[in-house]
Amino acid sequence: MRFFPLILVILSLGCSTAKLAVHDVAAVATAPARATPRQWKQTAATAAAVGAALLLDEEIADLVRSNDAPLLDDATEFIEPFGGGHSDKVMAAFFLYGALARNDRAGQTAFDAFVSSIIASKGITPALKALTHRRRPHGSGDDESFPSNHATQAFTVATVIARHYEDRRWVRWLAYGVATGVGFARIYHDDHYTSDVIAGAAIGTFVGHTVVTANQKWRVQTDGKRVMVSLRW
Repeated sequence: MRFFPLILVILSLGCSTAKLAVHDVAAVATAPARATPRQWKQTAATAAAVGAALLLDEEIADLVRSNDAPLLDDATEFIEPFGGGHSDKVMAAFFLYGALARNDRAGQTAFDAFVSSIIASKGITPALKALTHRRRPHGSGDDESFPSNHATQAFTVATVIARHYEDRRWVRWLAYGVATGVGFARIYHDDHYTSDVIAGAAIGTFVGHTVVTANQKWRVQTDGKRVMVSLRW
């Protein structure tokens, strides 16, 4: 279980942070009931994009396969782990920096990313995989193609980072650029169809935004020894 150490980290932080994590799960579960007309339009547009991709999945896969190149091989091999184990390292880096430098923003980013990742990558996406049983491209591998968990994870972490560093455009571009690269790598390596990646990206973006918004009135602070949760005033 890749996220088991992260769950232990959150639980070890204390009762208040565990309660906030539960609060975040509830916020994601009830988000549709609070959605605005604009958000419903965005959801409809995302569904339409997934539907359109479903119709073109095979053609896109064939196109990508016919345009492989050594440079793309190296680039995708480098960036793909940021939808897997490397994302854990990114979150851990934010957590450690927040604790050692007593930087509340970094600590909050780490916490929101941890919780969002567990909800999206260990909850929503696996549940959809179990429901859809879609075979991977050309029937290779297992039947857990839809949605892409790498894309979910990459866009979850990217969205949380982008939201917490909205004042730094280069951070947003870098975060989403890496996430997009992860999605492309999964298609390039014939592990997922385009629709799998779009769906995973949508899930990660939705959960990341929801958790960050839900936690805006809370402050996760650290003095280097303890992590505390308090209301913002």
